[in-house]
Amino acid sequence: MRMVSAIALANKFIDLAQRDGVPLTNMQLQKLVYIAHGWALALLGGGGLIYDPIEAWQWGPVIPSLYHNFSKYGAGEVDAPLPFVDEAKLSSTEKALLDSVWRSYGRMSGFKLSTITHQENTPWSRTMKDSGLRSAIPDSYIRQHYRRLYDEQIRRKCEQGYPQSAQ
Repeated sequence: MRMVSAIALANKFIDLAQRDGVPLTNMQLQKLVYIAHGWALALLGGGGLIYDPIEAWQWGPVIPSLYHNFSKYGAGEVDAPLPFVDEAKLSSTEKALLDSVWRSYGRMSGFKLSTITHQENTPWSRTMKDSGLRSAIPDSYIRQHYRRLYDEQIRRKCEQGYPQSAQ
């Protein structure tokens, strides 16, 4: 798996949003790229999807390079992908993961996504506790968190799929 820039991945989400007629803000892009990277770390192994550092900011995980490149939009809608030379060349598995993240999280507001990333024991909250504001969030924290989410989802599905024995 070849990691790409956060901007290239954000451009993929902007394309998906435009295809579906869904407006996206800088905050939503931050969280969608972060979440996709997290699921990739947990499920695909390797270094995840992006090589950009992720930091713990007031409103959750932020990729500074992505934030600064889209900051001109403020809290408004990001209306176009950024022209970018290094277009994300993703495998079919990575594209499927992006599509899944889009289906699961793409219509959530930036504040809803921020709330999800602010929960107790998330990589953001652990980093804030350990290192403070504007500190790098370790990929190891992100991998552990999304692996735990995956394991919990599997456990719930198994519990729902097996009838309880009669007493």
